[in-house]
Amino acid sequence: MIRESDLQELVTFDGGETPVLSLYLNVDPRTTSTDAYRLTLRNLLQSVDADPADKARVQHFVELEYDRQARGLVCFSCQKKNFWRAYQLNVPVEDAVMVSRRPLVRQLVDLLNIYGHLGVVAIDKQGARFYAFHMGELEEIMGALGEEVKRHKQGGWAAARYQRHEDEAARSNLRSFVDLAERLAQQYDWQQLILAGPREVVRAFQDMLPRHLQQRVVGTMPLEPDATLLEVREKAEAMARQAYHQRTWHMAQELVQLAHTQEAVAGLEDTLEALQQGRVYQFLFTEGYTLPEGAVRRCTQCNYLTPQPLEQCPLCGGTLRPMVDPINNLARRAIAQGAQVLVLDAQNPLEEAGVHLGAFLRY
Repeated sequence: MIRESDLQELVTFDGGETPVLSLYLNVDPRTTSTDAYRLTLRNLLQSVDADPADKARVQHFVELEYDRQARGLVCFSCQKKNFWRAYQLNVPVEDAVMVSRRPLVRQLVDLLNIYGHLGVVAIDKQGARFYAFHMGELEEIMGALGEEVKRHKQGGWAAARYQRHEDEAARSNLRSFVDLAERLAQQYDWQQLILAGPREVVRAFQDMLPRHLQQRVVGTMPLEPDATLLEVREKAEAMARQAYHQRTWHMAQELVQLAHTQEAVAGLEDTLEALQQGRVYQFLFTEGYTLPEGAVRRCTQCNYLTPQPLEQCPLCGGTLRPMVDPINNLARRAIAQGAQVLVLDAQNPLEEAGVHLGAFLRY
């Protein structure tokens, strides 16, 4: 399990002259065999010039330490500075390796945005089940039963009166479930909500939610009353992915419309300037987008960034050096400033507009 506090620690770590080995490895037993991921690991480690001690530490963890139930492994090793962090995830990861002075955090950021802090509420007129979903870990945290609700099939005045009573009982049940959802959302810091159950019940429940929770609903889905935890997890995971891709596509579209205003910037040069001013609220870039070493230069004294091929910093006169893996370092800087980092699908409005990255601004 990984949380935002772990990400912040990774963002602030700097290996300096002793680079960090970062590794992401898909070990999902549903899609890859042990022999396959061991071969991938060997090829990844052979492809980088890393400290042999770091390679050995990663290999030992993959082969002997993890519990074989994970779907993805993420490791960061800088043995010369006694730094080692390893995470076993129950969500899929893409194989990747890098050696740099700072950990490679882009994929972790993406995973936390998609699968982090999600609540699932399964409801009908009489009961509700509440689940906390974070990074592939699903836990049923509470169940609740309300007043029994029946349907009366006989006609006549008495039946209508009974039916009104039952309808009010159903509404009362939903109101109590809304109160529970609000309390649990605060307790578990739910940033996203998925509602499950009969369509008409889900719609009524959603309408009763306070506005701030309505805005967190990313999808609704049918769910059988006897659904297993595995079924709930798989449906929630798929819906979380779909919701993230839809949300980021619309954000990219809005960013293109607002670029060059006081609200947003697009393109490398303007985004760099906004980052240096501490104005970035949300940093967006296209999945797979890379910049060659030297496309961004960093001042060794004041950390000034520029895409210009200068040798001397225009602010302090310090030396400008080529930045290794610029996109990862820009994402790291955005996170350190408290900004949200969002990774876009390869086909998105920013790409269509001829740019690969941009940002919404704080002011």
